[in-house]
Order: sequence, then structure tokens, then C-alpha cells
Amino acid sequence: HHDPTLGQHARRLSGATAVVVIGAVMSIIDTSIVNVALEALSHDLHAPLSTIQWVASGYLLALAAVIPLTGWAAEHYGPRRVWMATVAGFVATSALCGFAWSAESLIGFRVLQGLAGGMIMPIGMITLAQTAGPQRIGRVMGIVGVPMLLGPVLGPVLGGILVTHLSWRWIFFVNLPIGIVGLVLAARLLPATRAE
Repeated sequence: HHDPTLGQHARRLSGATAVVVIGAVMSIIDTSIVNVALEALSHDLHAPLSTIQWVASGYLLALAAVIPLTGWAAEHYGPRRVWMATVAGFVATSALCGFAWSAESLIGFRVLQGLAGGMIMPIGMITLAQTAGPQRIGRVMGIVGVPMLLGPVLGPVLGGILVTHLSWRWIFFVNLPIGIVGLVLAARLLPATRAE
């Protein structure tokens, strides 16, 4: 005899996993995608490489800085709301990065992007842990682990293609369609519950 709630739960879990993977890929690829563009940025924005290096470093520092806030935010506002807010923030700051007019503006926007991006992964994990429950958490984390391994590899490849064929601005604009798809799916698929 087939339990219909099991099927529903599996569907909800695979939906939530897809959403979290999209967010994870976006924030992880962004840690490495910029590395290929540093010379182009230095040339275009008329800034030395030592300054442009902060486009990468500023993002990573901001990313790390917000991770401790994630649990608090999830408990206060619910993981779904926080995930959607951080992804929306990430999309908005990606657009700002794409429109940057100087090295300083790009570094500033990258710090903001890192503040948004830093919560995407941990919030995703909290959401999945809640949706999966203790029995399935191992398998789900295994699935989410794949983009974490591929992200650092795919970032430079994608970055290289975009910088060569379009311009460095597209390494940021590429987040817009991905993020919007993630938000639409999140609105439909993520459970609206408070975090425990």
C-alpha cells in the first residue's frame, strides 16, 4: 500500500534540493569566475592589479563575515524568506557589479554581493536539513556537494568564455537569469516554515 504523503514529501524535497543547488552554484561560481577577468578589469577600469585583486578578496571576506548571522536570520524570519531575500540581493548586487564604472565602485558592489551571497549556501543547507529530515539528510547533502566540487572548476571556464566573447560585465550579468529562475522556483517549491 502506497503512502501518498511519501510521494509528496519526495517531490517537495527534490524541489527544495533543485532550488538550493541553483543558489549554491551561483554563489560558488562567483568566488572563482572573477579570477580570469582580473587583467581585463585592470585594463578597462584603469587600475593596478593590486587594487583589482580586491574585487576577489572583498567578495570572499564579505562572504565569510555574514555566515554567522545565517542561523539567527533563519530563526527570526524563516529559511525561505531569508533565502529569497539573499538571492534577490545577490541578483541586484550582481547587476550593480555589471554596471560598475570604476575599480572602487566595483569593489564596493562586490562587498555587497558577498554579503548577500554568503548566506545563500548556509540558508540552503538549513532549508534542506528541515525538508529532508534526519533519515534523508546524508543523501541530500551528497547531491548538494556536487555543485560545490564543480563550482571552482566551472567558474574560470565560464568566466573565460564570457570575457572572451562578450565582456567582463557579463560575468556578473549571468547571475540575473539564474537568480530569477531560482527565485521563481523558490516561491513555488520551498516550504514556508520557521527554522528550528
